[in-house]
Amino acid sequence: MLKRLFKILYFLIPVIVILVFFVDLVSYYSDIAVSPIAYVREIVIFGILFLAFHIIKNRLHYDELTIQQNILYIAILIGANFLLAIIINLLFDPSYGSGFPPTYGSTSAIIASSIFAILAALTFVPAIFILKQLIFYKRKRNTAIIFNLFLLSITINAVAVFMTRQPVGWFRFNSDTLANDISFIFTIIFILILSFRNEWITHLSRKKKIIYFFLGLPVYAAIATLFDFAYRSTLPAYSLSIAALTYAMWLFLVIYGGIALFKLLFHLPTARAFDRKMKELNSLYDLGRMLNSETKIEKLLPLITQSTSDFLEGHSTWLSIFNSKENTFSVVSSLNLEKEELEKLPLTKLDGLNKHIVNGKEAFLINDISHNRQFKELLNWKKNARSIIGAPLFSNRGSLMGIIYSTKSREYTFDIDDISLIQGVANQAAVALENTQLLKESLERERLEHELKVARDVQKKLLPQKLPKISNFELEAYCLSAYEVGGDYYDFFHFADGKPGLVIGDVSGKGTSAALYMAEFKGIIQTLAQNHTKPSALASETNRIIYPNIERNSFVSAIFAKIDPETKKVTFARAGHTPVLFCSSNGKALKTVMTKGLGLGLDSGTIFDKILEEEILHIKDNGIVLLYTDGVTEARNETGDEFGEDRLHQLIQGCKNKSAEEIKDNLLNAVVDFCGKTSLHDDLTFIVLKGV
Repeated sequence: MLKRLFKILYFLIPVIVILVFFVDLVSYYSDIAVSPIAYVREIVIFGILFLAFHIIKNRLHYDELTIQQNILYIAILIGANFLLAIIINLLFDPSYGSGFPPTYGSTSAIIASSIFAILAALTFVPAIFILKQLIFYKRKRNTAIIFNLFLLSITINAVAVFMTRQPVGWFRFNSDTLANDISFIFTIIFILILSFRNEWITHLSRKKKIIYFFLGLPVYAAIATLFDFAYRSTLPAYSLSIAALTYAMWLFLVIYGGIALFKLLFHLPTARAFDRKMKELNSLYDLGRMLNSETKIEKLLPLITQSTSDFLEGHSTWLSIFNSKENTFSVVSSLNLEKEELEKLPLTKLDGLNKHIVNGKEAFLINDISHNRQFKELLNWKKNARSIIGAPLFSNRGSLMGIIYSTKSREYTFDIDDISLIQGVANQAAVALENTQLLKESLERERLEHELKVARDVQKKLLPQKLPKISNFELEAYCLSAYEVGGDYYDFFHFADGKPGLVIGDVSGKGTSAALYMAEFKGIIQTLAQNHTKPSALASETNRIIYPNIERNSFVSAIFAKIDPETKKVTFARAGHTPVLFCSSNGKALKTVMTKGLGLGLDSGTIFDKILEEEILHIKDNGIVLLYTDGVTEARNETGDEFGEDRLHQLIQGCKNKSAEEIKDNLLNAVVDFCGKTSLHDDLTFIVLKGV
């Protein structure tokens, strides 16, 4: 619908313009001047201008243009207007009668006035809308209201000029011109308010300020002379309302342009500082992006130093990283520092200038070291360092990471802006260093987690994948590591005489070291069991092999057991391990079997062999033997209470009519329910042996 309306207007407006032109010709040659026709003609012309105004407003997207493009288009519009005015005046040389409004003096005047009216509509209206975009840059809350009031005031003034038939801007304040004068005063007020809305000038670079100022002078001269040169007589003869509107828009351009040129001139002395500040901000942004994209510390450190040197134009620059354990600083990257200067650098401890900067937690500048009593001794280290600036690097958690320094060979060559600049660089560098460290830790953590996962999978494979079948006995076992890998272990094997055997062990400590000893322990047992028929002998030889290969602060507690399926006897030796629980067939008598024994790896063999004892248990039907690690009884709940031996004893006594698998499930569920949401702090391992 809207597109169809615009198409109609595109056709209708030229037709009406041509009709008005012929009406003017007929009136001129016939000397007929009928007032109703003149009024209708003016209303039609004003309507055409109003329609053209809205077409330009809706069809031309000036809000998508940059400041530079807006200024360029205004210059083009005014320049084209001025050149066309010269050409039209030369071609037609129009003449007009004296008085106001002026009358046509020739046919060429009618043609010239018609062309100038179209030219004014096609140049001044777009120029005002372009100017609106500049006015609305960083606009204030009431800018739109004032601009709309300006449009309303020039419309009212145009109607007043047409009704009073008096020239605009003469300010006679009589009964004939009062409406004209008052409406024009409001127009000037709104123009003045809007003309100071030129925040776009503040954000121009120094180079653009200079270009716009000197190129703006001839454009402004063209604007200032344009109305008198082209429109003073031509437009009032054609239409008083168009003449009034054009005059108001021209005056707006003159006043706004004059104030803009003055502000450009006023800002030129400070433009260099503004450019530098903008350059610093852009450089810091680029630096942050560059630093955060570098993940290798060996490349990041020189990049920080080089960037600082480039920003500050320093003679010597270096980055010192802080060692929190030793409270010292070490140079990790430097520019223009000799090897001897690096070796004799006095800024290696958390004192002096280092302490001053760290305690202040911000950049610090000494513009004349020779006259600074507190830090004058720096000249003894570097004689050509006349001024020095430094900034601390703090992590997001507030921990000191280092200090970046830069020196110059002349006094007062750093300025106050360099303080904020080096602090900005230091902040960006601290973030980049912390990110690099976190990335390194993350990769290392992922690597360790992967290795631990592999170790956990390997350790699971070290445990029996299938429980052996032993006649007259039911057998169940369970092992759960508190961490990724653990030191608990159980296994099944055969002695030299073919009798089945089992072992359960617990390596002191936790984590990977305990897991490695556990893997070694398995290999020893599987190899030595083929040479022995007694659990105590197997334990003794195992101890002799482990002792020289285990750390002195580590040991292995274990129980070695031999099962005789025919006689239903279980013979075991306890090497410092938790006691064996034995529940008789009727479930009433619970025996804690705690034979003498020393942990594996605590003694070379003399004492170990002397202390070690064997015990034989006769397992009748429904008799239960439980071998377990201390992770069972020491399992803790949320309040820190341990599962304890009493709960374990009660649970086993209540299982006389249950199978070995049911006993395993009951024990596991009891421990898990007891712990609740509390994680295991030790490995959980047990073996259930039941006579049937």
